[in-house]
Amino acid sequence: MSVLDVVTQTRNKLRDVKFFVPFASASLAFVVGAIILGATGVDVGKAYTIMFEGAFGSAFGFGDVLLKTTSLLLTGLAVSVAFRCKQWNIGAEGQLYMGALGGTLVGISVVGLIPGLAIFLGIILSFIFGAVFALVPAVLKVKFGVNEVISTVLLNFVAFLFISFLLHGPIKAPGFNPYSPEIGNASQMPIIFPGTRLHAGIIVAALATVGVYYLWKTKIGFEIKSVGANIKAARYAGMNITKSVLVTLAISGGLAGIAGGMLVSGVQHVLIEGISPGYGFIAVIIALLGRQHPIGVAIVAFFFSVLMTGSETMYRSLGVPSAFSMTLQALVLVFVLVGQLFVVWLGKRKVGGAR
Repeated sequence: MSVLDVVTQTRNKLRDVKFFVPFASASLAFVVGAIILGATGVDVGKAYTIMFEGAFGSAFGFGDVLLKTTSLLLTGLAVSVAFRCKQWNIGAEGQLYMGALGGTLVGISVVGLIPGLAIFLGIILSFIFGAVFALVPAVLKVKFGVNEVISTVLLNFVAFLFISFLLHGPIKAPGFNPYSPEIGNASQMPIIFPGTRLHAGIIVAALATVGVYYLWKTKIGFEIKSVGANIKAARYAGMNITKSVLVTLAISGGLAGIAGGMLVSGVQHVLIEGISPGYGFIAVIIALLGRQHPIGVAIVAFFFSVLMTGSETMYRSLGVPSAFSMTLQALVLVFVLVGQLFVVWLGKRKVGGAR
């Protein structure tokens, strides 16, 4: 058997191993989670049963799973688009807040009272606000060489404080609480399943997933991937690196902005401080686990939504802190990374042995 045949067989075996790594990682995360629960005196079997009943045991619970999936999917797609170009956008949370502001401004204006047009313009302005805010670190990088990890992280706090300032002043509704005025009925996303909170934003998230999938089949998508794969080769091939970086972060920020707009138009109907429980930060994990592929991101976003919804049920029933879902998410990420290291080591070992 030739070395080429051995290498081919090794690649096929590694492909099979890679397929099972995420499932094994999730299983190990739940095992370690069970140990943590057991150490605190919680009935593990009962806790996990309540978790999955909370997510799948009722129409309302499953509706909440899909509701959270909407936000996690949009922000996960946002981060994954940036990561494909090797642009480390850690500012999706701030871009989400700016998108929420854009949707709110449409909803509390005269336009927000026009059926159909209000929702459409709300989505567009949410995208624009998120995209423009993401262009700030993009310009800082291409013009001044500022590391985008630092700038996007710091701009999150700029967005939080700016929204807080607006809610305590210029757009504060009458009353004690720092809320914006309620958006018009025409700006509110319609509920698509009666008896749940699930709104039409899930359709927007699904369309965004399809859009990102086909983005990589376009010329600009090819350039983005090429820049991410090898920036020197892309530059040598005559690709415009600056354009790719700017377009990538604009799309990334715009998708995160739509997620913010969906939270206002579909859930809260007002802009509030802390409108997101950290969707933009969780999106980083989702993008990594989903391998920056839109289908992978959608699957991981749904899985994390199940964890979040089920953990909330565990908190109400057993008093288990809802932060337990974050612990499980972190464990899944750790075990996936360990699994990836194992796959790389296994590949080098087998190929080396073949020689």
